Amino acid sequence: MPDAIALVSGGKDSLLALYHAVQNGYTIVALGNLHPPTVPSTSSTSTTTSSAGATTVHNPTDAPTIGAAALLSDELDSYMYQTIGHSLLPLLAHCLSLPLYRRAIVGTSANTDLNYQPTASGAAGAVADETEDLTALLTTITAAHPSAVAVTSGAILSAYQRTRIESVCSRLGLTSLAYLWRTPQPQILHQLASLRIDARIVKVAALGLDAAWLWRNVADAQVQARLAALKRRWGINVAGEGGEYETLVVDAPGWRGRIVVDEEDRVVGEDGGAAWLGFRGARVEGEQTEEGGGQERWGEGLERPELLEERFAALAPAAVDTPAPMPAAAATPPAIPATHSIITTGNTIHINNLTAPAPSSSSSSPSDYSLSTELQTIFTTLLSIPGVTPSSITSTTLLLSSMSLFASVNALYSTYFPSPLPPARVCLSLPLPPGMRVALSATATLTPGEKTGLHVQSRSHWAPANIGPYSQAICGGRDGGGSGAAWYIAGQIPLIPASLEVAPPTVSHAALSLQHACRVADAVGARIVGAVAWVTDAAMVREVVGVWEGFSGGVDGVVVAMAAGLPRGVGVEWAVYAQGGEGEEGGVRVEFDGISEEVEGAVDVVAAEGREGGWGTAKVLPCFGVWDGEGVGRRWATVRRIGGDRGGENGED
Repeated sequence: MPDAIALVSGGKDSLLALYHAVQNGYTIVALGNLHPPTVPSTSSTSTTTSSAGATTVHNPTDAPTIGAAALLSDELDSYMYQTIGHSLLPLLAHCLSLPLYRRAIVGTSANTDLNYQPTASGAAGAVADETEDLTALLTTITAAHPSAVAVTSGAILSAYQRTRIESVCSRLGLTSLAYLWRTPQPQILHQLASLRIDARIVKVAALGLDAAWLWRNVADAQVQARLAALKRRWGINVAGEGGEYETLVVDAPGWRGRIVVDEEDRVVGEDGGAAWLGFRGARVEGEQTEEGGGQERWGEGLERPELLEERFAALAPAAVDTPAPMPAAAATPPAIPATHSIITTGNTIHINNLTAPAPSSSSSSPSDYSLSTELQTIFTTLLSIPGVTPSSITSTTLLLSSMSLFASVNALYSTYFPSPLPPARVCLSLPLPPGMRVALSATATLTPGEKTGLHVQSRSHWAPANIGPYSQAICGGRDGGGSGAAWYIAGQIPLIPASLEVAPPTVSHAALSLQHACRVADAVGARIVGAVAWVTDAAMVREVVGVWEGFSGGVDGVVVAMAAGLPRGVGVEWAVYAQGGEGEEGGVRVEFDGISEEVEGAVDVVAAEGREGGWGTAKVLPCFGVWDGEGVGRRWATVRRIGGDRGGENGED
């Protein structure tokens, strides 16, 4: 079982995330916590501490006591960290029989960009950001526990918090585990109750919540019912995701005892509509003389989320007439245009069919023409186009002659996108002409300052973390991705989000990967309006079309195309088209032209200029065959995507 570090604030979410990590096969070897600057501590016989720079280590003891009080206030003005109740964290370490590493927060919320990027060390005028306190803390912990490969956190909806933890983990070579990410908040409360976690409210700051709520247990059925009533009346977040309340866990599975705070040791503070608790003292009671089993038993009462939502699990294959087998690849692969094309529509540049085949003097097996040189030549051409920079690129379609090149190309490709929000990407292998191993098409926005997106690198139960240098979704502009905006969604394959393993054959791969695409679109406030489904076996066509029909209510808006190979050896990859908001006017629509017999074995993707039309040929994707709602054949399918009245992003995937 791999080892992990658990970031804990003492609150319900960070503890619940710890239990999810254990359920998913991780062993917690240490706890990490950041706290407000404290008054100088006196020596204590109840806690063994050692200093590693500014980091203090609290090892479990037989007679634990609370930590030092805050120098100014327990409530730190932090966008990242919960600090109420921080002085009781040494007791939590004792109860879990785990070492606790703590460090004072000295930075501020200096960088409030949603997608965090650290300031260069020593840069002129640079102000230390509180995120880098986490970097220092985890550096110390990993030095003491070099076997640790992952970090757990309790992020649910805060992209601000998640992206900063991911930034730190990425730089330290750790995997971010955010198993609560986008979990519906009623489920969070249900899981607390099912695990019998005693999580007491220690701060309130919302309509309907006052000091009378302090020290209530949010796992209690009556408390949850009252929170639900406040949601109906005032629209509060029942799990406190809007800052409505904060909690402190005092008992949970696997604990040696429970934390007890007498009423006289709970001090109420109030200011500006908020109320909170401070603590004069606390103790651990009811300690067990024998351990109740290993960590693998901690989460026994935790319900594992179903891999497929009910609506996707219910999707059944349609009775479509699909001849089998799909025609085999032609002896001579379809040609890709010798020169790339550039089309500008609205504020989007479409660059199609960039290639760099081996020079004609090379052998047919271009071993003397390195993959690095081939990709570098492609990107040199791409980045020489006026208006195209790494930060302006919104989507790419990466074609490989063989999926065996995936790891090597991924490593090279990632060097061109070191900043947050790399482009969304669809990747597959197709029969490219001899001497050609890579072909690339891309879209770029002319207004990169308006670029927004979703780039989740943490493992969760929601949807797969990116397994390459790409974002799950990118929008190049138009009201922050709002109504009518075109969203580029990365290709989705049937991975289990929690482990990134390919789902077993007992699960519909077509339904699972479409569910991933739908969850990504939902997360950015977009809806799927069309798709290209790439498959590697004609037998998959029936399942794919049936899933799409159940999802959309018909077989319009989808083309199924044959690929030679897909990432991780899966049999289906969905490349979906999405539109921001719910409005129809000025939005994105997808049209699939009739199949043409003139050119075989390719999907021709067409870019729109706007509502006036002006279609221009875009990238040509060689494939084995196409299903367009009328049958299977070695023919072309034309995919048209059009933007609306304001000349928004129009393009292709």
